Amino acid sequence: MHGVARHRRWHQLVTAGIALWTLQAEARSQPTIIYFVRHSENEVRLVRTNSGANVPATFAEECTPTRSCCIQPLSALGQARRDALAEWFVGHGLARRLTHLIATNKPRTAETLRPLAIASGLGGDRDGDGTLDGRDVDLVPGDGIQQYPSDALECDPAYQRTLDSKPLIVDAIRALPPGSRAVVANHSDTLYAIITEATGVETSDPVLFPKEAGSTTRVRNFNDLWIVEIGPAGAGTLIKHVVFDIALKRQRPE
Repeated sequence: MHGVARHRRWHQLVTAGIALWTLQAEARSQPTIIYFVRHSENEVRLVRTNSGANVPATFAEECTPTRSCCIQPLSALGQARRDALAEWFVGHGLARRLTHLIATNKPRTAETLRPLAIASGLGGDRDGDGTLDGRDVDLVPGDGIQQYPSDALECDPAYQRTLDSKPLIVDAIRALPPGSRAVVANHSDTLYAIITEATGVETSDPVLFPKEAGSTTRVRNFNDLWIVEIGPAGAGTLIKHVVFDIALKRQRPE
């Protein structure tokens, strides 16, 4: 009798092991989907005074001595665009399938993803206890958006250029588990390079990857979304280039 019980237990363990191996194999075979976007429009405003022509204007944002500005909040247009981005993911049934939201340490990239973090369930106060519940570990823990670098503010004395975060973003994309669904918000001067370095997708096509006039590397618009699929072998394929038909207009100051 004991032998029968042991045999049954052994059979159950073997069956469970095979089932687990099958699930792991299926997970490894699932493609990873990455949605790449440029951050939405941000404020870059000069504050002029009437103190005389020889008094230089100051910037509304905090800036370094080399005119690298930080703490650039999204403009009203940028806020409307980021809300429309979240609505697009919700409307297409994609928001709740997302597993990762990736940004830089510059607030404008995280702000671009904030409504999507809530819509996807990856961030926000989901249990109502007053504490953000996301699993991200950075200077704004719990908002559901993982920022890179995670421990350096944009305006810290060791100011981080947009280029400084690029290798960290590339490594984060490469480290995503198979089957992940991630949205990456980045900057005009780094986004195309990140797509190529992290996924192998070539970004030279000027139609699929519009560039600023006179540049071969900088993203031109704010209305584009690139969907890249990374297969089990690690090779990326552009499966869709979405150009949003979002009727947003800049408003003149009152």
